[in-house]
Amino acid sequence: MDQYDYIIVGSGIAGLYTALLAQGQGSVLILTKGGIGECSSRHAQGGIAAAIGIGDSPQIHYEDTIAAGAGLCDLDAVRILVDEAPDRITDLINFGVHFDTVDGEVALAREAAHSVPRILHAGGDATGEHIEITLSRLAMLAKVVILEYCLATEIIVDDGVVRGVRALDSRTGTVEEFRSRAVILATGGGGRLFNFTTNPDIATADGVALAYDAGAEITDMEFFQFHPTALRLPGVTPFLISEAVRGEGGILRNADGRQFMYDYAPEGELAPRDVVARGILAEMKKTGSDRVFLDVTHLPPRRVTTRFPHIYRFCLVNGLDITESPIPVAPAAHYMMGGVKTNAWGETSIEGLFACGETASTGVHGANRLASNSLLEVVVFAKRILEGKKEGVKPPDASEREHFSLSEQEGQNALENVPRLSLLALQSLMWDKVGIVRSGEDLAEAASILASWQKAVDKPSDRPFHEFANLILAGRLMAEAALIRKESRGAHFRSDFPQPSPDWLKHIIFRKPD
Repeated sequence: MDQYDYIIVGSGIAGLYTALLAQGQGSVLILTKGGIGECSSRHAQGGIAAAIGIGDSPQIHYEDTIAAGAGLCDLDAVRILVDEAPDRITDLINFGVHFDTVDGEVALAREAAHSVPRILHAGGDATGEHIEITLSRLAMLAKVVILEYCLATEIIVDDGVVRGVRALDSRTGTVEEFRSRAVILATGGGGRLFNFTTNPDIATADGVALAYDAGAEITDMEFFQFHPTALRLPGVTPFLISEAVRGEGGILRNADGRQFMYDYAPEGELAPRDVVARGILAEMKKTGSDRVFLDVTHLPPRRVTTRFPHIYRFCLVNGLDITESPIPVAPAAHYMMGGVKTNAWGETSIEGLFACGETASTGVHGANRLASNSLLEVVVFAKRILEGKKEGVKPPDASEREHFSLSEQEGQNALENVPRLSLLALQSLMWDKVGIVRSGEDLAEAASILASWQKAVDKPSDRPFHEFANLILAGRLMAEAALIRKESRGAHFRSDFPQPSPDWLKHIIFRKPD
């Protein structure tokens, strides 16, 4: 049994950044279920938002974030996010991240729902990769123990206090126990719940499942962001086509070649992501096509290739020159806005358990994440975890909050009537029933099937089985939260309740019964 001051689960930007800060306060262990380079952060193209430009201010950034969040942002958390953003950018620069510049000044781009250009990029459309590689190099040189291919399977809690983690070494099949005074979940999102996603295979909602099983609060799971534009080519895995492409002047056209987004929103291509995703879905249905087209052929080719080198090269390798032909795109699951509920210091409802990054729900995103606020959220709230530990901040009191429990579902009449359990069946169910457009009937069916599947799952024994079980649990939390919320708000859209309701200006919080 090994003893550490901090155990960090996950090796993306959230985990690495936290580890580099934590090493100044004690011994640090990073547990990562794959290699250190396997993470969703590496795929982040859009950049990182911060109010550092002329004509911008934290107040304008605050107002844009609140507007995108559709009434459910935590106002204090958003204020922290925007006020601390410039300092965290400085931290990243000091760590060695080289942001793109123009004439010696940091280059700032504009993305949908931002009032002004405030998005910093590194390597054009490879921001996440540049930050992750920089931090991973530093972590491997630091006083940080990194155990690869070790999947956290249980958070050890005694008398309401975290004591450590149990983890499966997927190479040997052995389970080991690691003790610590703090556990920080930085495991990323759950995009593998859906059969069309921009997320890598590792995005299996592990942190949400670990925290729920330990008794922590899980909130806002109904709000999952579907990116409007993922590459849709036969035989090619969905690949993110950054929001910044539309910010640079990219035009969305339907299968007939007509620009259509102004039919759905006055902002056109720069409308919020949920509006654009639903607009694309509606246009696909009208034209009987499985895609629309994002057209940048009217832009100077050099501007396209230098601004989006990663996207340009990926498409070119797959036979598409985006400077000459429109990009076929369709929506795909992208970002989990809900997750493990934390306070402003990153602590959950269990003493000693923290969360940051996509697996956490800090309250800054509300019902709809503002583009490029996610990388910013990582560095702002990871820093606050360590500041809170230094100042001895107490965990939040969850006793007075309303909690929901997963319903006692028995499945559809009998287990034999439920679709056969498989990853593909799960992903298809979630896409069809708990996707971009939902209904009460579909959600109830999905919740029932997921409950039956969960009862049918044996105790996991290897990494794929653990990940599968985690996805089923996260899927249930998402489906039941979406069924409970009888309105449409932000990324959550129900065809049977198509308007927002003031009665639902509140959060759905799940906690496992004692």
